[in-house]
Amino acid sequence: MSHDARAWVWDHSRSKGTARMILVLIADRCVDGRCIAYASVSALMKRANASRSAVRDSLDKLIASGELVWIEDRKGPRGERYYHLPDAARFLAEQATARDRNPARRSHL
Repeated sequence: MSHDARAWVWDHSRSKGTARMILVLIADRCVDGRCIAYASVSALMKRANASRSAVRDSLDKLIASGELVWIEDRKGPRGERYYHLPDAARFLAEQATARDRNPARRSHL
């Protein structure tokens, strides 16, 4: 499922630069169509090869844009923040609904 969330970022996200890379990295951790994943700032820094301030600024931009939502009441196994990609989740749900409505298309998948 991370492939679908990641593809949504590449094809539909309005984010740019480091923020886009951070969103891709979080999307890569999504395990289902709900597009929820956890990540630490340090892990994102390492994978994006970016500074702490660049990652934090990117997270702030993504949250301000609405493309990323911080789930405040949930923590990962080592205290990581959980994030939700609501636009990606909505898009994937709409895609699934469209496939369910069109059985001919489903047989080609």
